[in-house]
Amino acid sequence: MEIQFKDVSYIYQENSPFAHKALEDISFTMDSGSFVAVIGHTGSGKSTLIQHLNGLSKPSRGEIMIGDFQLTAEGKPKDIRELRRKVGVVFQYPEHQLFEETVAKDIAFGPKNFGVEQEEINRRIEDILPAVGLSEELLARSPFDLSGGQKRRVAIAGVLAMSPEVLVLDEPTAGLDPRGQREMMDMFYKLHKERGLTTVLVTHSMEDALTYADKIIILNKGQKYMEGPPLEVFRQADKLREVQLGIPEVIQFLNQYNERFGTSFSYQHQSLRELAYEIKEQLEVGSDE
Repeated sequence: MEIQFKDVSYIYQENSPFAHKALEDISFTMDSGSFVAVIGHTGSGKSTLIQHLNGLSKPSRGEIMIGDFQLTAEGKPKDIRELRRKVGVVFQYPEHQLFEETVAKDIAFGPKNFGVEQEEINRRIEDILPAVGLSEELLARSPFDLSGGQKRRVAIAGVLAMSPEVLVLDEPTAGLDPRGQREMMDMFYKLHKERGLTTVLVTHSMEDALTYADKIIILNKGQKYMEGPPLEVFRQADKLREVQLGIPEVIQFLNQYNERFGTSFSYQHQSLRELAYEIKEQLEVGSDE
Protein backbone atom coordinates (compact mmCIF):
# COMPACT_ATOMS: atom_id res chain seq x y z
CA MET A 1 0.00 0.00 0.00
CA GLU A 2 1.55 3.29 -1.12
CA ILE A 3 1.68 6.28 1.23
CA GLN A 4 1.86 9.88 -0.03
CA PHE A 5 2.16 13.11 1.94
CA LYS A 6 1.53 16.25 -0.13
CA ASP A 7 2.43 19.59 1.52
CA VAL A 8 1.24 18.34 4.90
CA SER A 9 1.26 20.61 7.94
CA TYR A 10 -0.15 19.86 11.36
CA ILE A 11 -0.85 22.50 14.01
CA TYR A 12 -1.65 21.54 17.59
CA GLN A 13 -4.40 23.69 19.16
CA GLU A 14 -4.77 25.73 15.98
CA ASN A 15 -6.39 29.17 16.33
CA SER A 16 -5.50 29.36 20.02
CA PRO A 17 -2.74 31.18 21.93
CA PHE A 18 -1.09 27.78 22.40
CA ALA A 19 -0.89 26.88 18.68
CA HIS A 20 2.21 24.88 17.75
CA LYS A 21 3.18 23.75 14.26
CA ALA A 22 4.42 20.16 14.62
CA LEU A 23 4.70 19.41 10.89
CA GLU A 24 5.34 21.96 8.14
CA ASP A 25 4.88 21.45 4.38
CA ILE A 26 6.05 17.84 4.35
CA SER A 27 5.92 15.87 1.09
CA PHE A 28 7.19 12.36 0.37
CA THR A 29 6.16 9.01 -1.08
CA MET A 30 6.59 5.61 0.54
CA ASP A 31 6.30 3.01 -2.20
CA SER A 32 4.08 -0.01 -1.66
CA GLY A 33 6.14 -2.84 -0.17
CA SER A 34 9.03 -0.55 0.85
CA PHE A 35 10.76 -0.35 4.23
CA VAL A 36 11.18 3.28 5.29
CA ALA A 37 13.01 4.55 8.37
CA VAL A 38 11.91 7.88 9.88
CA ILE A 39 14.63 9.49 11.99
CA GLY A 40 14.82 12.66 14.06
CA HIS A 41 15.41 13.94 17.56
CA THR A 42 12.66 14.46 20.13
CA GLY A 43 10.44 17.27 18.88
CA SER A 44 11.25 16.63 15.22
CA GLY A 45 7.68 15.55 14.41
CA LYS A 46 8.13 11.77 14.14
CA SER A 47 5.33 10.85 16.54
CA THR A 48 2.95 13.38 14.98
CA LEU A 49 3.70 12.03 11.53
CA ILE A 50 2.88 8.42 12.36
CA GLN A 51 -0.36 9.48 14.07
CA HIS A 52 -1.52 10.51 10.60
CA LEU A 53 -0.92 7.06 9.13
CA ASN A 54 -3.99 5.48 10.71
CA GLY A 55 -6.12 8.58 11.08
CA LEU A 56 -5.45 9.32 14.76
CA SER A 57 -4.66 12.82 13.51
CA LYS A 58 -5.64 14.53 10.29
CA PRO A 59 -3.58 17.23 8.56
CA SER A 60 -4.24 20.90 9.21
CA ARG A 61 -3.09 21.58 5.66
CA GLY A 62 -2.31 19.38 2.68
CA GLU A 63 -3.35 15.87 1.73
CA ILE A 64 -2.38 12.33 2.69
CA MET A 65 -3.11 9.28 0.53
CA ILE A 66 -2.74 5.83 2.09
CA GLY A 67 -3.67 3.47 -0.68
CA ASP A 68 -7.18 4.62 -1.66
CA PHE A 69 -7.77 6.39 1.67
CA GLN A 70 -7.60 10.19 1.61
CA LEU A 71 -6.97 12.34 4.67
CA THR A 72 -7.43 16.12 4.51
CA ALA A 73 -8.33 18.92 6.91
CA GLU A 74 -11.91 19.03 5.65
CA GLY A 75 -14.42 16.71 7.26
CA LYS A 76 -14.13 13.30 8.83
CA PRO A 77 -12.08 10.76 6.84
CA LYS A 78 -14.19 8.14 5.09
CA ASP A 79 -13.81 4.49 6.09
CA ILE A 80 -11.53 5.38 9.02
CA ARG A 81 -12.31 2.04 10.64
CA GLU A 82 -11.14 0.16 7.56
CA LEU A 83 -8.00 2.32 7.38
CA ARG A 84 -7.14 1.34 10.97
CA ARG A 85 -7.58 -2.30 10.08
CA LYS A 86 -5.12 -1.98 7.21
CA VAL A 87 -2.52 0.06 9.14
CA GLY A 88 -1.11 -1.81 12.15
CA VAL A 89 0.88 0.18 14.70
CA VAL A 90 3.39 -1.36 17.11
CA PHE A 91 4.06 1.26 19.78
CA GLN A 92 6.99 1.52 22.17
CA TYR A 93 6.54 -1.09 24.88
CA PRO A 94 3.53 -2.73 23.16
CA GLU A 95 3.35 -5.24 26.03
CA HIS A 96 1.79 -2.46 28.12
CA GLN A 97 -1.32 -2.80 25.94
CA LEU A 98 -2.03 -6.40 26.99
CA PHE A 99 -5.18 -6.84 29.09
CA GLU A 100 -7.01 -10.12 28.27
CA GLU A 101 -6.97 -13.17 30.55
CA THR A 102 -5.27 -15.47 28.01
CA VAL A 103 -2.77 -15.05 25.19
CA ALA A 104 -5.31 -16.42 22.69
CA LYS A 105 -7.94 -13.85 23.69
CA ASP A 106 -5.43 -11.01 23.54
CA ILE A 107 -4.31 -11.89 20.00
CA ALA A 108 -7.93 -12.38 18.90
CA PHE A 109 -9.22 -9.12 20.40
CA GLY A 110 -8.65 -6.90 17.34
CA PRO A 111 -10.05 -9.12 14.59
CA LYS A 112 -12.98 -10.19 16.80
CA ASN A 113 -13.99 -6.55 17.23
CA PHE A 114 -13.84 -6.10 13.48
CA GLY A 115 -16.29 -8.96 13.00
CA VAL A 116 -13.87 -11.64 11.82
CA GLU A 117 -15.27 -15.15 12.25
CA GLN A 118 -13.69 -17.30 14.98
CA GLU A 119 -12.59 -19.94 12.48
CA GLU A 120 -10.66 -17.31 10.53
CA ILE A 121 -9.21 -15.89 13.77
CA ASN A 122 -7.97 -19.36 14.74
CA ARG A 123 -6.36 -19.76 11.32
CA ARG A 124 -4.62 -16.39 11.65
CA ILE A 125 -3.34 -17.22 15.13
CA GLU A 126 -1.97 -20.54 13.91
CA ASP A 127 -0.19 -18.71 11.08
CA ILE A 128 1.14 -15.85 13.23
CA LEU A 129 2.56 -17.74 16.23
CA PRO A 130 5.62 -19.22 14.46
CA ALA A 131 6.18 -15.92 12.65
CA VAL A 132 6.63 -14.12 15.98
CA GLY A 133 8.47 -16.97 17.69
CA LEU A 134 5.73 -18.18 20.05
CA SER A 135 4.51 -21.72 20.72
CA GLU A 136 0.87 -22.87 20.78
CA GLU A 137 1.23 -24.03 24.39
CA LEU A 138 1.27 -20.37 25.46
CA LEU A 139 -2.22 -19.68 24.10
CA ALA A 140 -4.03 -20.78 27.26
CA ARG A 141 -1.69 -18.91 29.61
CA SER A 142 -2.15 -15.43 31.00
CA PRO A 143 0.00 -12.93 29.10
CA PHE A 144 0.99 -11.44 32.46
CA ASP A 145 2.77 -14.68 33.42
CA LEU A 146 5.10 -14.50 30.41
CA SER A 147 8.60 -13.06 30.13
CA GLY A 148 9.04 -9.50 28.90
CA GLY A 149 10.10 -10.65 25.45
CA GLN A 150 7.17 -13.05 25.15
CA LYS A 151 4.71 -10.32 26.19
CA ARG A 152 6.05 -8.07 23.46
CA ARG A 153 5.67 -10.83 20.86
CA VAL A 154 2.08 -11.48 21.98
CA ALA A 155 1.27 -7.78 21.55
CA ILE A 156 2.87 -7.81 18.08
CA ALA A 157 0.89 -10.95 17.21
CA GLY A 158 -2.28 -9.03 18.09
CA VAL A 159 -1.36 -6.33 15.57
CA LEU A 160 -0.56 -8.90 12.88
CA ALA A 161 -3.84 -10.73 13.52
CA MET A 162 -5.57 -7.78 11.86
CA SER A 163 -3.77 -8.71 8.60
CA PRO A 164 -2.48 -5.16 8.05
CA GLU A 165 -0.99 -4.01 4.76
CA VAL A 166 1.06 -1.26 6.46
CA LEU A 167 3.11 -1.94 9.59
CA VAL A 168 4.21 1.09 11.62
CA LEU A 169 6.96 0.41 14.16
CA ASP A 170 7.46 3.14 16.77
CA GLU A 171 10.83 2.41 18.42
CA PRO A 172 9.86 -1.28 18.67
CA THR A 173 13.10 -2.42 20.32
CA ALA A 174 12.96 0.07 23.23
CA GLY A 175 14.14 -1.50 26.47
CA LEU A 176 15.64 -4.63 24.88
CA ASP A 177 19.28 -5.69 25.18
CA PRO A 178 21.40 -5.68 21.98
CA ARG A 179 20.68 -9.34 21.21
CA GLY A 180 16.95 -8.84 21.78
CA GLN A 181 16.99 -5.76 19.57
CA ARG A 182 18.59 -7.65 16.68
CA GLU A 183 16.24 -10.63 17.04
CA MET A 184 13.21 -8.32 17.09
CA MET A 185 14.32 -6.33 14.05
CA ASP A 186 15.20 -9.49 12.11
CA MET A 187 11.70 -10.79 12.89
CA PHE A 188 10.08 -7.60 11.60
CA TYR A 189 12.19 -7.64 8.45
CA LYS A 190 11.25 -11.26 7.76
CA LEU A 191 7.55 -10.41 8.21
CA HIS A 192 8.01 -7.40 5.94
CA LYS A 193 9.44 -9.55 3.15
CA GLU A 194 7.18 -12.59 3.53
CA ARG A 195 3.94 -10.59 3.74
CA GLY A 196 4.82 -7.83 1.28
CA LEU A 197 4.14 -5.15 3.89
CA THR A 198 4.81 -1.45 3.59
CA THR A 199 6.86 -0.95 6.77
CA VAL A 200 7.52 2.38 8.50
CA LEU A 201 10.17 2.29 11.23
CA VAL A 202 10.53 5.23 13.63
CA THR A 203 13.95 4.86 15.20
CA HIS A 204 16.94 6.59 16.75
CA SER A 205 19.19 3.77 15.53
CA MET A 206 21.19 4.68 12.46
CA GLU A 207 22.42 1.07 12.38
CA ASP A 208 18.86 -0.27 12.06
CA ALA A 209 18.07 2.30 9.37
CA LEU A 210 21.14 1.22 7.41
CA THR A 211 20.54 -2.51 7.86
CA TYR A 212 16.83 -2.75 7.08
CA ALA A 213 15.52 0.35 5.29
CA ASP A 214 15.18 1.02 1.56
CA LYS A 215 14.77 4.72 2.24
CA ILE A 216 15.39 7.14 5.09
CA ILE A 217 13.39 10.27 5.89
CA ILE A 218 15.00 12.63 8.41
CA LEU A 219 12.83 15.19 10.19
CA ASN A 220 14.08 18.29 11.95
CA LYS A 221 11.87 20.77 13.79
CA GLY A 222 8.77 19.56 11.98
CA GLN A 223 10.24 19.75 8.49
CA LYS A 224 11.68 17.15 6.14
CA TYR A 225 15.41 17.66 6.33
CA MET A 226 16.75 14.82 4.17
CA GLU A 227 15.38 11.89 2.19
CA GLY A 228 16.98 9.11 0.18
CA PRO A 229 18.51 5.62 0.15
CA PRO A 230 20.54 4.90 3.32
CA LEU A 231 23.99 4.96 1.71
CA GLU A 232 23.19 8.22 -0.09
CA VAL A 233 22.04 9.84 3.16
CA PHE A 234 24.99 8.56 5.19
CA ARG A 235 27.49 9.93 2.67
CA GLN A 236 26.42 13.40 3.81
CA ALA A 237 28.04 13.26 7.24
CA ASP A 238 28.51 17.04 7.52
CA LYS A 239 24.84 17.69 6.81
CA LEU A 240 23.84 15.09 9.40
CA ARG A 241 26.12 16.64 12.00
CA GLU A 242 24.34 19.97 11.52
CA VAL A 243 21.25 18.38 13.13
CA GLN A 244 23.26 16.40 15.72
CA LEU A 245 22.93 13.06 13.94
CA GLY A 246 25.77 10.64 13.31
CA ILE A 247 26.42 7.87 10.82
CA PRO A 248 26.49 4.13 11.55
CA GLU A 249 29.68 2.74 13.06
CA VAL A 250 30.32 0.43 10.11
CA ILE A 251 30.13 3.37 7.65
CA GLN A 252 32.47 5.45 9.85
CA PHE A 253 34.97 2.60 9.91
CA LEU A 254 34.76 2.08 6.17
CA ASN A 255 35.15 5.77 5.36
CA GLN A 256 38.16 6.15 7.66
CA TYR A 257 39.82 3.01 6.34
CA ASN A 258 39.36 3.93 2.66
CA GLU A 259 40.59 7.47 3.29
CA ARG A 260 43.68 6.33 5.20
CA PHE A 261 44.77 3.56 2.86
CA GLY A 262 43.42 4.81 -0.47
CA THR A 263 41.20 1.74 -0.89
CA SER A 264 37.63 1.48 -2.16
CA PHE A 265 35.93 -1.14 -0.02
CA SER A 266 32.18 -0.81 -0.31
CA TYR A 267 29.38 -1.52 2.13
CA GLN A 268 27.32 -4.57 1.15
CA HIS A 269 25.24 -4.97 4.32
CA GLN A 270 28.16 -6.50 6.23
CA SER A 271 28.44 -6.21 9.98
CA LEU A 272 31.51 -4.41 11.34
CA ARG A 273 33.08 -7.79 12.17
CA GLU A 274 32.31 -9.19 8.70
CA LEU A 275 33.77 -6.11 7.05
CA ALA A 276 36.97 -6.30 9.11
CA TYR A 277 37.32 -9.99 8.21
CA GLU A 278 36.76 -9.22 4.51
CA ILE A 279 39.44 -6.51 4.57
CA LYS A 280 41.84 -8.84 6.42
CA GLU A 281 41.34 -11.56 3.78
CA GLN A 282 41.94 -9.19 0.87
CA LEU A 283 45.06 -7.76 2.53
CA GLU A 284 46.42 -11.28 3.02
CA VAL A 285 45.77 -12.10 -0.65
CA GLY A 286 47.54 -8.88 -1.67
CA SER A 287 50.58 -9.66 0.49
CA ASP A 288 50.84 -13.19 -1.01
CA GLU A 289 50.93 -11.70 -4.51
